[in-house]
Amino acid sequence: MKALDVLRSRQPWLITPEALDHFAARTAAFATGQLFRDDPPTHPLLDIEERIGIVRLHGPLIRRPSLIESWLFDAVSSEDAISAIHQAVKHDKVESILLDIDSPGGTAMGTTELAEAVADASKEKFVYAYTGGLMCSAAYWVASQADAIYASPSARVGSIGVIIPFLDKSEAFERAGLRMEVFASGKFKGIGTPGISLTEEQRELLHAEVTEIFGDFRAAVLARGRKIPDEAMEGQTFSARQAQRFNLAGLAKDRDAVLARLRRLHGSKVDTVARSIPHATMKTVEDQLSEALAQIKTFQTEAGERDYELKQLSEELGQTKTSLEAKEAELATTIQAQESALAALNQTLEAERSGSREQLAGARTEIDQLTQQVTGLTEANAQLAAREQDLEKRAALRAAQIAAESGSQSPAHITPAGNHSPDQAPQSAAEVWNRQFQPAR
Repeated sequence: MKALDVLRSRQPWLITPEALDHFAARTAAFATGQLFRDDPPTHPLLDIEERIGIVRLHGPLIRRPSLIESWLFDAVSSEDAISAIHQAVKHDKVESILLDIDSPGGTAMGTTELAEAVADASKEKFVYAYTGGLMCSAAYWVASQADAIYASPSARVGSIGVIIPFLDKSEAFERAGLRMEVFASGKFKGIGTPGISLTEEQRELLHAEVTEIFGDFRAAVLARGRKIPDEAMEGQTFSARQAQRFNLAGLAKDRDAVLARLRRLHGSKVDTVARSIPHATMKTVEDQLSEALAQIKTFQTEAGERDYELKQLSEELGQTKTSLEAKEAELATTIQAQESALAALNQTLEAERSGSREQLAGARTEIDQLTQQVTGLTEANAQLAAREQDLEKRAALRAAQIAAESGSQSPAHITPAGNHSPDQAPQSAAEVWNRQFQPAR
């Protein structure tokens, strides 16, 4: 079984899939000798700068990372991080804490305890979380317990979700002619064994585990009163501006800007111990007055924070307004161009319609003329037919007259040339008429 399979299987992860892919690439490079370090890197988790304790959480968060995980993945021990936070809370020179985070997430084991350590520290001192890179999944769970969360413009925030990767190698085993048999004391004992597919009950068990961890994740994220909508907790990551719109984080120029905010809070947090340990004695008037003055100072500091945020929002609003005006001008130009193109198209269509109407009128005129000609020809044809019938009647009548004059009882066969030679002069009117016809031969 490969080292990567051991790393990825049998435990839920609160991490981005991209980070798991990065782990795979690093592990493969190490296994082939392409990656090796003589000395494991050290991670100073706690630094103190101007009375601010900076806890660096750079890399995947794993409860007790192995040597390989530390070397290959620059993993951060969540237990070491808890110890660093405790030291920052107890340190006399530390008045506030900054979690400097650049992490894609980590394992579910150890994350809950680290997040609780941050929540407890916020009861004693101001705790801010900041990222200039990644603050995803387990890292966001931890950051969500701070008093405030900030991200630089290019950072990525979110990935609120749980993942349990499972590599099913059963088909690969079958193609290789191998068959894995598992003898286990229970139906869930063999989950994740290489070469064995998951049963439906095992899938339901893993899904229930994911659902349970996500329920704790969601509750922790919302515990500090952040109004994060459900659609922002579907495992996706956001840019800093998107995270601000979904109330996941505020937008800060860089880490120095966040440190400057923390410095303005020095000495202004009121009665931090009293929030967890109630007072057993009555407070004097001087104590009450001191507390009131401290509260006023706190309010002034918070007002300064709000003014700074309002100033940033005003600048962003101005930029957005300028961008909107530019978009409106561009849209107006586009609309004008479209209207001009539409007017030209309408003119072209109107010209084509006019030409078509003229052609149609000419065609109709030609049709009317042809119709009149057809009507005239029909009438002429009818007249010719009538004349032909009249001629036939007249010829038949004359033939009857000739037959009567000649005393013949059989009908005469006559032709237009008559029945006499054309050189002979006609002797009578009947002969003149008959000369128009020739006897049929």
